[in-house]
Amino acid sequence: FNKPTEMMVAPSGDLYVSDGYRNSRVHRFSSQGALLDSWGKPGKLEPGEFHLPHSLWVDRQSQVYVCDRENSRIQVFTAAGRFIAQWRDIHKPTDIYFDAQEIVYVSEQRPSISVMEKSGKVLARFETAASGHGLWVDSAGDIYLASVGAKKLIKYVRQR
Repeated sequence: FNKPTEMMVAPSGDLYVSDGYRNSRVHRFSSQGALLDSWGKPGKLEPGEFHLPHSLWVDRQSQVYVCDRENSRIQVFTAAGRFIAQWRDIHKPTDIYFDAQEIVYVSEQRPSISVMEKSGKVLARFETAASGHGLWVDSAGDIYLASVGAKKLIKYVRQR
């Protein structure tokens, strides 16, 4: 590793690591710690090329969503790293979260948060008080945004 950026446990128990700041790769390990796959290389255009894979999420079907921050896209892969799709309607994604209904929340450096369908279609987007670096959503739908620059955690309460 060289400055990894995120870890995520898949439903299978496998562990995924985005190795972002230097290696531009994603690694998959078994639940026992054996390296199963690695993919990605530095680049800006082609599928599987990354310019700072900053975060990732593994959904219930074991698809892997990688925030390719400096390329302003999210790339979607199979569990073993085969490219499926990319989402381009995003600006420097820093973190990604799926709720129980598989609605996707993405923090961006614009500063904003995008709420998306699993297909990548934007449902809503709103500006935030600071550029986010990390993001989480609780069971009530409230969003927590960690801001490195502002050095604070900001809570956005879901309106019913």
